[in-house]
Amino acid sequence: MKHYLYLFVLLTLAFLGSNKIYADTDNIEQELAMRVQQAQVSGSDSDFYNAHKLFLNHLEKNQTWDKFYRAWMNRVIYDVNHKHFHRAYTEIHRITEDIRDRHQEKYLYIPHMCLGFFYFGRNQPEMGETYFRKALQGVDANKEPISVFNCYLSLAQALSGNHPTEAMACLDSLPKQMLDNPMYDSGVLGFRCIIANRLGDRQAFDRYYARYDSIRQNNPAGFNPANLYQVMVCHYMLKNDYKHALAWCDSVDVPMMANELRLDVYEKMGDWQHAFRAAELKDSFQQIDEREVLEDDIMDISHGIDMLQAEQEKGELRHKQLMLGGLLSTVIILLLIAILIYRYFKNLKLKEQFHELQEARRRAKAGQAIRRAFVTTIFEKLKSPISSLLNYARIFNDPEFKLKPEERSKRYRDIVAAAKNIESLMDPVLDSYSRGDLGITDEEKRVCQDALRSPLQTLIGTAEVIIDADGQLPHDEYMQLRSAICRDAYDVATSTRKLILFSLYGDAYPIPMNYEIGLNEMARTTLNSYDQHFKTQPKNIEFVTDVADDVKITTNMLLQELINCLLDNVVKYATGDTLQLSCHTLTDGSYAIAVSNEGPTIPASDAEHIFVPFVRLSPNEHTLGVGLPLARCLATSMGYTLTLDTTYTQGARFVVRLK
Repeated sequence: MKHYLYLFVLLTLAFLGSNKIYADTDNIEQELAMRVQQAQVSGSDSDFYNAHKLFLNHLEKNQTWDKFYRAWMNRVIYDVNHKHFHRAYTEIHRITEDIRDRHQEKYLYIPHMCLGFFYFGRNQPEMGETYFRKALQGVDANKEPISVFNCYLSLAQALSGNHPTEAMACLDSLPKQMLDNPMYDSGVLGFRCIIANRLGDRQAFDRYYARYDSIRQNNPAGFNPANLYQVMVCHYMLKNDYKHALAWCDSVDVPMMANELRLDVYEKMGDWQHAFRAAELKDSFQQIDEREVLEDDIMDISHGIDMLQAEQEKGELRHKQLMLGGLLSTVIILLLIAILIYRYFKNLKLKEQFHELQEARRRAKAGQAIRRAFVTTIFEKLKSPISSLLNYARIFNDPEFKLKPEERSKRYRDIVAAAKNIESLMDPVLDSYSRGDLGITDEEKRVCQDALRSPLQTLIGTAEVIIDADGQLPHDEYMQLRSAICRDAYDVATSTRKLILFSLYGDAYPIPMNYEIGLNEMARTTLNSYDQHFKTQPKNIEFVTDVADDVKITTNMLLQELINCLLDNVVKYATGDTLQLSCHTLTDGSYAIAVSNEGPTIPASDAEHIFVPFVRLSPNEHTLGVGLPLARCLATSMGYTLTLDTTYTQGARFVVRLK
């Protein structure tokens, strides 16, 4: 049996199979609804589609359009839960066209909800959030409390990963009358517990858990167990009772979910060896899942192609029949047909030329968007090898981490595979620059290749030495080689990420400012997460501010990437011990962030030259040369300014002015 995404359990209860919702319907409708629910739980595609079709036909016959479109949305949810993304996307288009054909525009929020589920199921929560908000705008809150409930709950789920505070606010906006039902109330309370745990709010967790556990103990028939395992794991982790937490993980019958919960427990315990193996297993599950989705999409597309070919053959047959009938017509009709055909092809030619002109104009406008989409696709392919190299680098950099000699070959083969994957996509990334405004020269392309290929080849070579040794290297020599691999893996991963980000944002295209956070909080968070383990000389960076802690800014999370680029630069060239990240209030009421070091002073003549891509001030450098240019482009895209403070003479000081 296929497993459902547990995130949608509450929603499906609101669409189908609830006697309370369908209490006013006829017996046939209740029976059909129950058949759909049973088929949905069984996980059989054929049973579900057949039952769902009968149910839709019944609702369409009775013209109960609200139930009709909500039931149709359940088909989309089913397809998303079972990774049938091509089918789900096709159904969304059909729903939209049906609403417009029937002039039932008040239900246009349904396709928006479906698109939210589609993108959320594809691990694109930001896009899911966008469409859930659109759906919420289109719902009549007075007439559709169930839909309002589902919109807010779906939006909370989309926000819970990156914006848990906003997710909790969505749960606070749920219609109160819906929470009178213990099934819905317990499901929402469980979700609140999970979000409170992510926020680290122990007091809120205990408050929600007490109500949640009360329903569970005192009203088991009305209890919603959708998120029970997660809640109980969070409960025992907060009590530091890891034995019971792992026991609840073992009770989960969905391997991928169970493994993710174990990973959380191991990380909280500080058991990095088990956490490392759980992370490996998670990657394996994701690869299998992605392969199954791809195979399913290919089968659906192939079926669609076969249907199109059959329609084309029928069309050709009809065309031949018409031609035969035309030959039997009179001379006058033939002449008229000839004139009409001549005019038809002439008009068709004019129409094609007109479309070609429109297409050329569209391509000119969309050229940059196509390039960004191309690089985004490559970035998605590189995320896994980059993450793999960073994970190996961080774990192997710890001298206390032990790896059995017989395990080394497998681990270092993974490193070689990730490095070769990055190497294979290097040239397409660099070629993408020629499609944009940057237009890099062959010499600049050679600089990039030199900065990336050298550590890549060293990384691959060192790993292959360990592989060929098959665990027979002396311990001291092995640890030296492992240290070199850690350093090269980190350099390759971070340099590749910067190169991709520069390819995406190097054109200074405007970035949406949709994230509100305290200025000091953002600076401290960035500094605390800044990784110095792989820097040649780790430095102590102090944080200084004259800005009140309650000052908030509306920005984008890429601001942290900008500050990281500046920190990389000042750490690299610092010769003194004083490094500083500071926040300031300017005289005009705006704010600024500054990053400084003690070291060589950059000449004023190079104050702008250092922000040019692929520039190396010293011929002995072999760096990529995109850190400061990337920071400048990100600043420009967010409406900020980034400059070198030429009045600072103790080293280098970079200032980001927030407008």
